[in-house]
Amino acid sequence: MFDLLLENCSIFGREDAYAMGVKNGEISFIGKDPKEQSKDTRDLAGSWVLPGFVDGHTHLLTLGLEHLRTSLVATRSKVEAIELLRKATNTRAPVVAYNWDESRWREKDYLRKGDLDFTSLPVVAYRRDGHMATLNTAALRIVHREDANDGILKESDLGLLEPLVEPDRAERLEALNIALSVALREGVTAVRDNVDRDTLQAYDELEKPLTVVRMIYNDELYADYRQGPENWGVKTFLDGSIGSRTAAHLGWPGQNLRANKEEFRAHCQKLWKMGIPVAAHAIGELATSIAVKTFAPSSRTNSIEHFELVEEETLDELNASNTLLSCQPNFLEWALPGGMYEERLGTEWLERNNNYRDFLKRGFKLGFGSDTMPLGPMYGIHYAVNSPYPGQHLSLEEAITCYTSGSARLLGLDDTLGRIKVGLNADFAVFPPGLPNRVSSLKEIKPIATIVRGKVAYARPGGVLRLGRQ
Repeated sequence: MFDLLLENCSIFGREDAYAMGVKNGEISFIGKDPKEQSKDTRDLAGSWVLPGFVDGHTHLLTLGLEHLRTSLVATRSKVEAIELLRKATNTRAPVVAYNWDESRWREKDYLRKGDLDFTSLPVVAYRRDGHMATLNTAALRIVHREDANDGILKESDLGLLEPLVEPDRAERLEALNIALSVALREGVTAVRDNVDRDTLQAYDELEKPLTVVRMIYNDELYADYRQGPENWGVKTFLDGSIGSRTAAHLGWPGQNLRANKEEFRAHCQKLWKMGIPVAAHAIGELATSIAVKTFAPSSRTNSIEHFELVEEETLDELNASNTLLSCQPNFLEWALPGGMYEERLGTEWLERNNNYRDFLKRGFKLGFGSDTMPLGPMYGIHYAVNSPYPGQHLSLEEAITCYTSGSARLLGLDDTLGRIKVGLNADFAVFPPGLPNRVSSLKEIKPIATIVRGKVAYARPGGVLRLGRQ
């Protein structure tokens, strides 16, 4: 007897089937005419069933804190952002805000210290990419950086902000629970999360409603850290971001490259001897080149995070057998004609950044994630499917595959997650009928339900699935 039977559904990758049975948390039947009875049968009325999305690169703590503190993600002008921050001074001190993005503002200008000096309370406002923050005078005084130009701190200097922004244990746990709930609402059933030591340990206290694989920051690595199914490896930065102008891009400041080839190789070899794989944050072409050259001869599988600006000769050197690519299709939001990437990088890179089509053509192992900018697979899939540039453009099927089985490979769980196949985990994202016909508006489409190990973990109110019936 099935624990759950889904009927009258369109199944991703299985046009020959419209029913699926689940037993003991695993897929036990895919076809047309199930012979067994079921404890719980659901008629999905033509809804689409996709494998549960696997987000290969998240920052769930920050996502949760954004919900608990102040979010600037929806602002469309600097004036609007400042007004939100002004209101936040009535509720907490210091004011910590996240996700401002000047490329979405009319002014096209960073937040600066003078914009935040409307209060004597400390204010910290992180840019959307997390690679820079703007502080007011009161906050700069606390972190002893009154000399910061325009109140802007970037990259390693952000560590100075810990006394102002670090959550206590209760807030950390609450933030993670919120973020996990957001993930379920987006059809995400597994993540590879970037964590500090305190967050890694906080996860051990949580009853996690989906699969969480943790990737610890290099400067947070501790002696008792052990590699395992829940601990993927170490996240190491080779550069910063395009939005904050800290990527290792030719012609930009040389200090943007955090390690040269020899330094990075020595760092990796030390970790490999400990049995720990490396996830290299590399965005600019100078950083991606070093990551590829270092990983190519390794006997261990590693990943390159982001991999946005890549020269042709670097692609020729990449070892597809041991180097996984962890990319974020939502970044294409900034790569449209007239967008931030064109303004920052010029027209030379406009068609050459994030060349997913070339990656797949070369047989590279490509997995997608969100970087929580925002967390939402369909948002990123939208930009890959609708890109005007052939090198970036993917079919809907290809993009979904990168966000499911491709990212499951990143997590090292492709034998249990990411596909609709008998024997694999019954993790699904259920979408309204007609999904393939709504390619031009994918980023607006949300799941009607998320199923984890055969249990309905999220159900949209009024949808064809309900919580609590199993």
